[in-house]
Amino acid sequence: MNKFAVIGAGNAGSTVAAHLKLLGKEVSLYDVIESQLAPIIENDNIVTLTGNINVTGKAKIDLVTMDLTKAIEGAELIICTTPAHVHKFVAKDLASCLVSGQILVLNPGRTGGVLEVRKVLQEQGCQAEVTVVEAQTVPYACRRDDNTINVFGVKQKVSCAGLPTAAMPRFFEIIQSVFPEFVPAEGGLWSTSLNNMGMLFHPTPTLMNLGRMESGIPFDYYIDGFSPSVAYLVERLDAERLKVAEAIGVKPATAVEWLENNYGAVGKNLYEALQNNNSYRGIKAPMLADIEAKKSLRYVVEDVPSGLVPVSELGKKFGVETPAIDTIINLADTMFDADFRAGGRNLDQLGLRDMTPDEIRKL
Repeated sequence: MNKFAVIGAGNAGSTVAAHLKLLGKEVSLYDVIESQLAPIIENDNIVTLTGNINVTGKAKIDLVTMDLTKAIEGAELIICTTPAHVHKFVAKDLASCLVSGQILVLNPGRTGGVLEVRKVLQEQGCQAEVTVVEAQTVPYACRRDDNTINVFGVKQKVSCAGLPTAAMPRFFEIIQSVFPEFVPAEGGLWSTSLNNMGMLFHPTPTLMNLGRMESGIPFDYYIDGFSPSVAYLVERLDAERLKVAEAIGVKPATAVEWLENNYGAVGKNLYEALQNNNSYRGIKAPMLADIEAKKSLRYVVEDVPSGLVPVSELGKKFGVETPAIDTIINLADTMFDADFRAGGRNLDQLGLRDMTPDEIRKL
């Protein structure tokens, strides 16, 4: 029986851990934040999984801990579900306790996750020979309330790529035994990285709806938050993403195609496709108590530096203009008092600054 370790006990991580346990696997769950683990520990490590998923019920997690070394000990697969903008910090912590043969899965990797994490592990002097994999997306649309999780829907396909490529067959042999929807990305790393839908579905609608989030009136994030104008703006970002992808040599799905491929939601434009996605109905937008509360919104602080920034940076490398993407980055910088380019996955952070376009394509 394979042992799995899950890093991050938020919505996705708790769901992954409970799902794996209900499938009969040995599972450990780690988080650096005590309050994330407390409701589970206080309930005898039991997480209740409900909703639109193939198994439901009460899952008793084998180990729930804030000790990273104990969490990953003996684990063949380590599934990291933390926000992508903290992957570099997770990699620093993992560098001293990883052992050869382990597989680290960034779920999701967002854009350039494998490149960033491998670079950090190398800089930290990690001697273990490990495989680093990035999944294009989280498999679930889900929300956790204390120790109960509701799954709104499960994606039909989750593309994955990693390095070294020779180790990927072993990864798929293990992961597909529990999650058959995890499949090889036809275009390799650039396919998973440039099919990152979080950079499209999160920063722009969040920034456009901040006032609504501060109003105290609940609304469905993907249904109500995507007005026709917001969806139109996201389509402009999508067009720029596709141009960067074309320059690199991959052809990712459009946002509309992705919704159909993963959820069966169709529409003649992005607005219609989102309105027709029943898996998104009921997912509420965050409510913000004050102006400082917005700074914890991962839909901006994660998806701008680990999605929009690397695509903009790659655009510059390949001579592709990205004015809509740059506008959202600049707006996020202004409204969040941040410099997301400096702290995000720029060319230096990904180890791409001195590489030629052809060398980047070959990755």
